[in-house]
Amino acid sequence: MSRLHDAPNPVAPSISVSVVLSAALRRRRPGRDQGPERHVLPANARVADLLAVLGLDAAMDVTAAVDGALAERTTALHDGAEVVLLVPMEGGAEAAGEATMRKAVKGSCLKP
Repeated sequence: MSRLHDAPNPVAPSISVSVVLSAALRRRRPGRDQGPERHVLPANARVADLLAVLGLDAAMDVTAAVDGALAERTTALHDGAEVVLLVPMEGGAEAAGEATMRKAVKGSCLKP
């Protein structure tokens, strides 16, 4: 390995993924645009690796979709993948028997 062309390639294979964050997750990452983010990861990266790169707590309840399909943290990513990350939210339609934030704070200073 004394010659340059005999040296091992120091550049590891990588992939590039597009990441769309819900508004709640974007607020945890100040200074970021609202549009998709591009991230370069090792070729064998999984959703859990992406969460770590984004600085999201491993214990956080995050729903992931890769190319439109629900994904686990162990789901492998591929070059060009679109990853959407969401966190659970409260609220919804006011149906019989359902609690809503408006009902929960009834009588407080908040107005509907």
